[in-house]
Amino acid sequence: MKDYPKIEMALVNAEKVEEIAGYLMAFTVPVLVLYLDGKEYLREARIVQVEKLRADIGKIYDGVYGD
Repeated sequence: MKDYPKIEMALVNAEKVEEIAGYLMAFTVPVLVLYLDGKEYLREARIVQVEKLRADIGKIYDGVYGD
């Protein structure tokens, strides 16, 4: 995420904060969710392909921040 300094990141352990799993409808792990202005823009779950994730985040980041 160092390539995207304007994106805040948080890690939540769903086993310790069980309410978050229901709220995010995250019934498998890992789940990566990107929100922008309160709206979900990207969700990757279970098997996350790092290069695809990087490309998808890059497109969103460039579109929003004009990097």
